[in-house]
Amino acid sequence: MCGQSRYKQRYGENAEFFNRGPINKKEWREFQNYKRRQQSPEAKFYKHLTWYIAIMGFFLYKNHGNIFSFFPIAFFWGIGVLVHYYSVFGWPTEAAKIPLDDDDQDEEQDEPKDKGPNWSDKDLV
Repeated sequence: MCGQSRYKQRYGENAEFFNRGPINKKEWREFQNYKRRQQSPEAKFYKHLTWYIAIMGFFLYKNHGNIFSFFPIAFFWGIGVLVHYYSVFGWPTEAAKIPLDDDDQDEEQDEPKDKGPNWSDKDLV
């Protein structure tokens, strides 16, 4: 039985893992891996971006603003963050850049569809 289905059986989807008492290191690692697989790709990207910003800020602080001392790390890790962004959210397209007008959609919804002649269309004279 693989790890993911075993944890689903043992703890259920919404069960509290920590209520069952002490566990050993192997079970803890398996549970952490199970939880990591359950994260969404967007959450993983934002976690990656947060770590990048935090560590680059720390390097900038420790080097007294001298960016050239850690430039290769920042540059290549930045490329990794950019590739991760494109793998999660995709390439920006022209359709995504142009906002849709909500007014056009509202007008189409407000207009009744033609279902034939209406009593107000008839000549009453």
